[in-house]
Amino acid sequence: MAKVFNDETQIRLRRNRDALAISGSMVIALSIWDIIKLYIGLFLGEETIAQLIGTVMEQSGSAVIGTEYEKTVSVCLWVMILLMIQLFSVAVFLYHLYIGLNAFRAGRQTAGKQSNFYIVLTVFSTVFSGILLILNIMSLSKPSDPNQNVDVAFFVMEVTTLINYIYILTAVSTIRKLEKAEKR
Repeated sequence: MAKVFNDETQIRLRRNRDALAISGSMVIALSIWDIIKLYIGLFLGEETIAQLIGTVMEQSGSAVIGTEYEKTVSVCLWVMILLMIQLFSVAVFLYHLYIGLNAFRAGRQTAGKQSNFYIVLTVFSTVFSGILLILNIMSLSKPSDPNQNVDVAFFVMEVTTLINYIYILTAVSTIRKLEKAEKR
C-alpha cells in the first residue's frame, strides 16, 4: 500500500519540521544579537571597559600618572580584556550555532545521527532567557532611566528570543508525538 503524503499527519509533520528548521536558523541569527548586546553593554553601558581599566590603574597606586610603565600596563589590560571578550563571544556564538544547526538539521531531517543534547541546551537557554526577560522588566520599571530606549530594544529582542526557544521545544514535542502516532 502506497504511503499518503498529504494526509493531516503528514502535513502537520512537514509544517512543524519547517518551523523547527526556521527556528534553528533564527537561533543562529539571534546569537549575533547576543554578541552585539555584549559589546553595547561593555563599551556603551553604565560601566565601560575604559572606566574599569581607569579604576584598576587608579587603585594600583602608580606614583607618576602618564608614565611609560602605566601606559604599558594599560595597553596590556586592554589586550587581555579584549581577548577574553573575543573568546566569550566565540563561545556564545558556538553555543547558539550548535543549538541552531541541530534544530535546523532535525527539521530538515538531514542529521546523520540524531542528537537530543541540543534540546537540553534549548531548555537551559529558555530558562536563562526568561530570567533575562524578568531582569529586563525590572530595569524598565526604574523611573527616569537614561538608557530607557536601549532597555526597550533589549526587551523586544529577549521576548523574541524566548518565543523562538519555546517554539523550538513545542515543534520538537509535536514532531515526536506525530511520529509516534504515525507509526501505529
